[in-house]
Amino acid sequence: MLPFISSSPSSMIPLVTVTGFLDGIHPCAIAILIFFIAFLLTLRRSFKNIMLMGFVYIFVIYLTYLAVGVGLLSGIMIFGVPHFFAKLGSWLLIIMGLVYIKNYFFPQWKLGIKFPTPSNDKIKSLLQKSTLPTVAGAAFLVGLCSIPCSGGIYAAVTSLLASKTTFFPGFLYLLLYNLMFVMPLIILLLVSANPYALVKLGQWQQEHKSKQRLAMGIMMSALGAAILLFFV
Repeated sequence: MLPFISSSPSSMIPLVTVTGFLDGIHPCAIAILIFFIAFLLTLRRSFKNIMLMGFVYIFVIYLTYLAVGVGLLSGIMIFGVPHFFAKLGSWLLIIMGLVYIKNYFFPQWKLGIKFPTPSNDKIKSLLQKSTLPTVAGAAFLVGLCSIPCSGGIYAAVTSLLASKTTFFPGFLYLLLYNLMFVMPLIILLLVSANPYALVKLGQWQQEHKSKQRLAMGIMMSALGAAILLFFV
């Protein structure tokens, strides 16, 4: 359906941009960044130091997520059945979205799609040391552990890229996708210049976490359906 829009930059760039940003607003990595910045503020670090630590954290997440995407893109192309993986990724995205929706309306039957607790504790332990190597290590773990939490969007879009582009254009799209993925974290880091706003944002994030997941579930299911209808 509508094959002329399936691989042209005029349709792929908006798709990659929007999905990357949506993937970046999941509660997992944002909650960890709020914790990190709040911790630095309690240590009375300078604004310059907070920005340095924060951007190192974000850059390592960017590189980690990009490496996962490049590996997935290469693997799908090597298997030689990219359309199958694009459809499979879209259906998995729909199913993961429905799980989020079900968990909101029927929490007593909750299925686990969340940040791994042991890794979460390890990340916080590394961040508390607040040195560049430990911050980089924590960011690497965040990038890896974000995959089960919100990687459905990433897998679906990467599979779509494998089915509609060659490797180099797909790699360029992944650069854009991951830039948009970390954009919410960049915005959040800049907000940390106002400690009061950061505290309020952290409180809001905790109070509305379930609604965030509901909204993400709806967007994931809608995105998966849209890819199946218009791009695959």
